[in-house]
Formats: sequence, structure tokens, C-alpha cells
Amino acid sequence: MKPFVASLAALATVSAAAVLAFADPARSQTTADLKPSFHPTRTVTIVVPYSPGGGTDAVGRLMAKELEATWGQTVLIDNRTGGNGSVGAALVARAQPDGHTMVLAVSGIAINAHLLKLPYDTATAFAPVTAIAWSVATLLATPTLPANDLRELKDLVNKEGPDKRTFASPDPGTRLLAERVFEKAGIKLMNIPYKGAASFVGDIAAGRVDVGISSITSGLPLLNAGRLKSLGIMGTRRIPALPQAATFKEQGFEGLDENSWYGLFAPAGTPPGVVEAIQQDIAKVLATPAFQAKLADHGALPAGPTPAAFTERFQRDLRESGETIRRLGMTAD
Repeated sequence: MKPFVASLAALATVSAAAVLAFADPARSQTTADLKPSFHPTRTVTIVVPYSPGGGTDAVGRLMAKELEATWGQTVLIDNRTGGNGSVGAALVARAQPDGHTMVLAVSGIAINAHLLKLPYDTATAFAPVTAIAWSVATLLATPTLPANDLRELKDLVNKEGPDKRTFASPDPGTRLLAERVFEKAGIKLMNIPYKGAASFVGDIAAGRVDVGISSITSGLPLLNAGRLKSLGIMGTRRIPALPQAATFKEQGFEGLDENSWYGLFAPAGTPPGVVEAIQQDIAKVLATPAFQAKLADHGALPAGPTPAAFTERFQRDLRESGETIRRLGMTAD
């Protein structure tokens, strides 16, 4: 090709690219522009739909402090209780989808969908961001109970008969988890509904009710004081905060090795790049030994799955909780 013709061809190519970029500005973005990013311009609010002092609140406040340093903006924890977490979740479901308002919830948000009349569709109202931590659940017991692990509780209930022993549940999610444990053990206990984790844990310690499932975070102070005992924990390995408690798997009970989550959700419609950027910032915090140690002190384990992986887990939990609720014939207390 002659030089003049070559120049015309090159000019035509450049001109065509410029026209395409003008017609479609997205094409003119650089690779750096397309990277996930979140640069908050005002206070970021993380709604915790449970009372202050519980496990979700503790984990949320730990992470909020770290994200403030990362983002250079205030990260506010806003406790909005009611409706087993649905009041706070509803607030976020209708919030502006820009990453500045999110909800930190536990697995109960999936269970509510099958037991409560909600002002939102749980399956579609949120953009799952990540699980900040895995919540390690323990079966708490009053110290005077003549059983020191789930195996001995099984023997005790089989000896005395069903519904002679009681278990406390402050919400449908906790009850569902307890029923799963008892189902795997082949035993039946009488459910005593409570409102709020603090009251039911205190009543177990006082002997007003025999047992109850709780996050280790909620029960740890009384466990350390000897006013409660653990009959076992969920998961695949023992944890430093409660090294004497054997997993249910160790005790011979299968199907109880998956921990629940402290999950962060943005409103549906939040741009994927914003969701991914928030998850990546959280994952960086979770990778630090100092933060892992703080979670361990609360009996929790670092998580940090990608939005895609957490969405898959959330949708599976939503589906399986419905199946279990129908099988057990559970209704809202």
C-alpha cells in the first residue's frame, strides 16, 4: 500500500473509533474505569435489624470501624428492631441503591420469607454483597442439666420421653436451627418462644428452660463465667473461643457442619461494580490477622465470599429453609 493510501486508511480507522466512542461513551472507558469502585460521598449506614449487644451488632460495629478508615466516611450502625429482623430489612429494601445504605442480617432473613407477610420479596429485594463472618452456633444448656453433650442429651430425652425437656427460641431462625439439631439427634423437645436473645440466654443460665441454640457471641460471657455449658457446636472444627466444645460432627451427628452467616445486603439495583468493590474492601479487612483475632474473640470465623458465591448460598438457604419449615409444620410464634 502506498504511504498516502496507508495514511487515509489509518485516519479512517481512527475516525471510526472516535464515532463509536461518541455514540457509545462506555466504549471509551479505560480498563481502570471499568474496575469495581465505591467512593462514598456521605455517611454509610449499615442497618442492624436486631438489638444492640448481640452477635450481629458486635460484628457490624467491628467492621464499621475498619471501613471508616478505608472509605474516609462515617459508617453508622443503625439498630432497627422488630418483625424478626424484617423491619430493618424493609428499610433497606426501599433505600436508594447506591451502596450508602445496607443491612447486616443473619440467616433468619431467609426464614422470614416463609413465615411472615413481608412488604418485600426476599428473593429479589436485595443485592447480596458478602458474608462478613460465619456465625458459629452452640447448643447452650443450664449447668444443672444431667447431660454434657448432644449424645448425652439424646440419651436423657430418650429415657424421659419427648417434650419433657424444653428449649428456648427468640426467633424463627433460631428455632429452625434448634429443630434441625434435634431432628438429626432423633429427639423432640418442647419449644418455649422468647423475644430477644438476652432474655432467653439468661433464662437458660437460671434453669428456667433447659437448652437453646445461640451464636457463641451471645453466650460467651456466661459460658466463660460458668453459668452456662455448651453441649456442642456447629461446623467442622473446634474454635479457640470455646475449645472444650466438640462439634456435633465429632459427636457422630452428620449434616450439622455448615455455619450460618452474618450477611451484608444492599438494595436490589445497586450497580454490580459498587457491590463488588464493597466486597473487596471487606475481604481486605478480613485478611488481616488483627481483625481475625477480633472475630475469634466473639466466637466467629472470617468469611468474605464474592457476591456471586454469597448470592448462591443465600438463595440455597432461602429454598432449603422453606422445605424444612414445611416438613416440620412450623408457623410464626
